[in-house]
Amino acid sequence: MIFKAVSEALPSLRSYAHLLIEDTVAGDEIVGHVLKDLVYDDETSECQEVSREDLFQSVDARLLNHLQAMSDGGAALETLRGLTLYERRCLLLTAIGRFEPCQVARITGISLGTVEYVLNRVRPIVSAARCTGVLIIEDEPHMAELLGVLVEQSGHHVAGIAHTLDEAVELARSKQFELILSDIQLHHSESGKDAVQKICCLVGWRIPTVYITAHPERVSPEDAAQADGLISKPFDIWRVREAIDGALGRATAHQQAG
Repeated sequence: MIFKAVSEALPSLRSYAHLLIEDTVAGDEIVGHVLKDLVYDDETSECQEVSREDLFQSVDARLLNHLQAMSDGGAALETLRGLTLYERRCLLLTAIGRFEPCQVARITGISLGTVEYVLNRVRPIVSAARCTGVLIIEDEPHMAELLGVLVEQSGHHVAGIAHTLDEAVELARSKQFELILSDIQLHHSESGKDAVQKICCLVGWRIPTVYITAHPERVSPEDAAQADGLISKPFDIWRVREAIDGALGRATAHQQAG
């Protein structure tokens, strides 16, 4: 049924929208409008099945319309953050949607040959980055998934995802990682800062940490100075990526200097 397909695909649809247009609020609005149209469409609502490809195809088309409207006719669509729009769509659909090239071609309307050429060109660039394990501490599952995609798209890998303080400490006992990406405030009055402190005591060294918070005004100057990066929600998606790379770069430079 359509509701089951929507429920299963929703987190990935949101992540795709957020990353493609670099706007979490607008991305959620676009996904919401698409799903509302599908649910209230008489033909669609009577269908027994709606595939993930259909859902991504509808969202992709609406996202392109949004980008074209924002760029006054499309002049700014040639390159976004160093990648063409073709490249970003193909890369995100394979990374987030886990689609094969033939499926990406159907979703985007780009020829299969072009999709394969784009992926062969872009994947080595991502793989060439120094791969570092990143531990994510985030109590919202969707946000944790989105952060995981950003870590992977930065050329690193997710060592583990924890939603609570105890989960974070337990992961630290069994996983290898060189950076922590953590929300400051977790559910049930738990603190990401407390989780990081416990982890650093456990492993015996200070791990570079980037904090994410919905209330940057509540972060004290002392806490801000101790963090290797501080990003507010709703965050600029590419600032998260740059903060990860910046924290790792500073840690590497400090080790070399020492």
